[in-house]
Amino acid sequence: MRTGHSWLLAGCLVAACAGYAAQVQAQAQVQVEMSADRTELSMGESVVLNISVQLQGADSPRIEVPEFGGFQIVQRSVQRPMQFSFGFGQQAPMVTSTTQYIFVLVPRAPGRFPIKPVRVTVGQKVFQSQALTLTVHGAGAQEPPGQGAPPDQQAPGQQPPTAAQVQPPTTTPQATGDAATFDADAFLRTVVDKTSPYQGEQVTATIYLYTHRNLQQMPEVRTEASTDGFWTHDLLAARRSMEPTRQVVNGHGFWVYVLRRFAAFPLQPGDLVLGAMSLTLSHETIFDLLDPSHAEPNLQRTGVPLLLHVKPLPETGKPAGDVAVGNFELAAQLDRNQVVTGDAVTLTATVRGRGNVRALALATPSVPKLEVLQPETHEVVESPDDLVQGTRSFAWLIVPNAPGTYTIPPVQLDFFDPQSQSYKRVSSAALTLTAAGNARAAAPTEPTPSQTAPDVAVPGDEESWPPIRTHAAFARKQAKLADQPSYAWGLGAAPFLWLLSISVPAMQRRVRERRQRGGPREALRVARTKLAQAKAGLEAQDAKRFHAELAAALHTALDARLSVVAAGLTRPQLRAALDAHGVPDGAIRELLDVLERCDFARFSSAAVSAQDMQALLARGTSLVDGLARSAPKSEAPT
Repeated sequence: MRTGHSWLLAGCLVAACAGYAAQVQAQAQVQVEMSADRTELSMGESVVLNISVQLQGADSPRIEVPEFGGFQIVQRSVQRPMQFSFGFGQQAPMVTSTTQYIFVLVPRAPGRFPIKPVRVTVGQKVFQSQALTLTVHGAGAQEPPGQGAPPDQQAPGQQPPTAAQVQPPTTTPQATGDAATFDADAFLRTVVDKTSPYQGEQVTATIYLYTHRNLQQMPEVRTEASTDGFWTHDLLAARRSMEPTRQVVNGHGFWVYVLRRFAAFPLQPGDLVLGAMSLTLSHETIFDLLDPSHAEPNLQRTGVPLLLHVKPLPETGKPAGDVAVGNFELAAQLDRNQVVTGDAVTLTATVRGRGNVRALALATPSVPKLEVLQPETHEVVESPDDLVQGTRSFAWLIVPNAPGTYTIPPVQLDFFDPQSQSYKRVSSAALTLTAAGNARAAAPTEPTPSQTAPDVAVPGDEESWPPIRTHAAFARKQAKLADQPSYAWGLGAAPFLWLLSISVPAMQRRVRERRQRGGPREALRVARTKLAQAKAGLEAQDAKRFHAELAAALHTALDARLSVVAAGLTRPQLRAALDAHGVPDGAIRELLDVLERCDFARFSSAAVSAQDMQALLARGTSLVDGLARSAPKSEAPT
């Protein structure tokens, strides 16, 4: 009976696997969410902002986290748990990865602060979350409280992971760079490269799993290592193989797995704790489903928290204002040096170097008679050899309100280099901007009561009376109509106007019929002519001409597809019209994205590189061909 029961379970398992293999998961799925535990708070309170990016079947996303103007970040962390969905047969495994950002914000001043959506770029597609608005009540800004003073001396260096020294069992944080609780079956070990870093300096932490048996499946993480007071960056690839190494500890052989490796940047001085990870190890295999009595019990293991003594930045020689930590270089440039008054130019400052580039901030330049808008920021973060580095760019739109020559002061960045333990300053060169043309007209104002003419009589302005006539008589102001010189021309033009009123509608009707017969073919010919002109603008490095011709080509194809003037529709109206005509949702998003990029480039066209314009031209050509092919069968091109 027991053997028959086992074969029945095996058959059910095979059937379930075959059904699962029939499912198709070929398309990538992206979900972006941003939420806060509250949207209204008072001064002195904090708000927790959670950003979640879930990707299924996608790889190498670019995540753009918005700025939090009006708030100070007191805690932030990044977590990247993974879930695997294995396929069978020819089906490749699907990986679901989740990136979760957690920010704890404290307001600097009361007010209403909008937060832009989170943008995630996967290939050529852009996904974004909803926007948030946080309202702060009260008066006066408060800084978050700090922690105790750090020690004066740094702990000695720790041994590499290959020479582990296991600590005795403990549940309190250890002021050491290498801590674990030994167990002959399995245990967790946490290693950091330094225990007394400066505020803002990178600390590399690694969590190892030691087990005497090779893992049959991934362990279940019950709690991640807490990183309160740190900004963290994951150093391990999202898709990686769990290849173990062999080590001998206290006479026992273990398989060693690297579970986590991340860079932690302390946000404040004092004693900070890297929390302990806890997980569940399962020794079950697929054969234990057939005979549950042979299954071994699960093991639950918890690591040891580590205590870090974070030193404040030295006061000697410390510059005023914000100070970055790392080693950076800075460059700035204008997209053009001459501009018409009232037009916009782009000032781009790029910071490159080693350190937490996401925390870098630059002061907005201030020049009289120049209107400088809030910057748009982009960053690229890399971690070769487990050292966090990258670039962060700031792009300001500058609009001159009056003609003249302006000097834009150098953009500066102060930072502390932990290696040399000294402060440094990098700055760009001063830039010159020349504006030509008339000054921008001021907004009209209502006239004041003193400027309004008084409603009183003026001498000499009295009403005058016409002369008195003694008898009635008709007076003709103009000659008779028949005596007018244009009378004969009017009689001759009447037959011509009659013929014109008959021939013009006929000609218009023939033109409409010819357009209806040509339909998509004519639109495709005109659109391709516009695409050729856009390519000519690209080759001539004329970005404005390129984006204008590319937008005209898309509008021409849309006019034939929708039978309306697409250029006169708003983005929501255009989306609704395309959806009503059966255009796929992915093509709608792609089309709107290309049109928006063309519109934006008209304000700062020189900031677009030739590679970006080449890629945009390829996307526009594909969209024009797709719109022509998707026309109704009665109008389809041959």
